[in-house]
Amino acid sequence: MSVEGEEGMAGRIPSWESALWSCIGSGNGEHCPFYDCCRDRQRGAWCADDNRERLNRLFDNDSQPDADDCAFITGENGQCGRAFKLVEKLARRQIRKGKVTCPPVPAGLVSLADEGHPVEVRLLPLKVYHGAIWNSKGEWIIQLNANDISGSRRFTLFHEAFHIQAHCKSMPVFRKKGTTRGVFNELLADYFAICILMPEKWVREKWVEVKDVSRMVEIFDVPGSAMWFRLRCLGLI
Repeated sequence: MSVEGEEGMAGRIPSWESALWSCIGSGNGEHCPFYDCCRDRQRGAWCADDNRERLNRLFDNDSQPDADDCAFITGENGQCGRAFKLVEKLARRQIRKGKVTCPPVPAGLVSLADEGHPVEVRLLPLKVYHGAIWNSKGEWIIQLNANDISGSRRFTLFHEAFHIQAHCKSMPVFRKKGTTRGVFNELLADYFAICILMPEKWVREKWVEVKDVSRMVEIFDVPGSAMWFRLRCLGLI
């Protein structure tokens, strides 16, 4: 399908994006709303919903994991379900719209999260969280932990950017402190950060050149755990 066809008519939300926000808004945030009808899972692809805790542990770690930590990501081409495919489409569209052609993706692309309102990024020495979002008088504020490494801050930045988009276009449920509520939607935000920071085409091209995970982490300026996950999902390691 052409870019025009995928995007739909000007001024209208394409059907795939409507499906994404409907998916987020209709669920409880803890589990994938597509779980019972997911054809990928029924065909034997690995399921992110079945591995939520493993994924949370993986993404909470900035460093490169052991190979065993990613062994659960299996199946044909690492596919992980319909909701994640829709999130990847969203990331691809923003890469095109931002006219970004090579890694690392600039942090300024976060402005596309809500083009009608400014998005300000603040670095603070947070003690517990990697980041947070606020809306103050129509302006979005993303707080990032100044103590985190660059790759981790960038990952958190686009994770929070996904939450902004969900707030604008859906009625999402996010995880609250001390509960598991919202855990699946948090994984969708993680996956958006992965897809926008590490577009599939670029990752495949660069992997052929360098064949080294540490070098890929440097090129894309991302956490080691996120790069491992992306390479594993694409069947490259």
